[in-house]
Amino acid sequence: MCDDGTRRSPGGVLYLVLSGAPAPEGIPRLISLCQAAGWQVVAFSTPDGTRFTDTAELERLTGEPVRSEYRMPGTGKPAPPADAMLACPLTFNSVNKFAHGHADNFAIGLLCEMLGYGVPVVIVPHCKPQLASHVAFTGSLAALRGMGVRVLFDADAPYERRLPPWSDVVAALPVMTTTG
Repeated sequence: MCDDGTRRSPGGVLYLVLSGAPAPEGIPRLISLCQAAGWQVVAFSTPDGTRFTDTAELERLTGEPVRSEYRMPGTGKPAPPADAMLACPLTFNSVNKFAHGHADNFAIGLLCEMLGYGVPVVIVPHCKPQLASHVAFTGSLAALRGMGVRVLFDADAPYERRLPPWSDVVAALPVMTTTG
């Protein structure tokens, strides 16, 4: 049980951050695989990310609203505390913002904040090879790795296979241990 009386999943709470990049296997499939691994998934999105997925479907799957904006004080309910965070797919722009602390939208601000709390973060960038070769992007990936972020990205993979299979993404999430 959480402090607020809600139940926690055996795998813990996973914050999933989406951005404005396509996901060939589909985000609902990723959520289902995370849930099958024991995670309670709560989805967040950059403003452009909402254009790339059906937020109503994600809300139905997770039982939580997909938030893309800051919640005003005293409104709505807070999300359950995160045990891990997955940003997938993460665009060129979002990778660079996260690495440099440019929290100009809720989802990127949340990534920065959770890293500060010590929550394990896994990112799965997805961008064109021309952008992936940009010095800012390669520097941002190095900076994020240096901050302890797990980065799943193969710069040599062809664009259409740049995102790893969802099973590999789920396998990269931290393993939650239970005490009691």
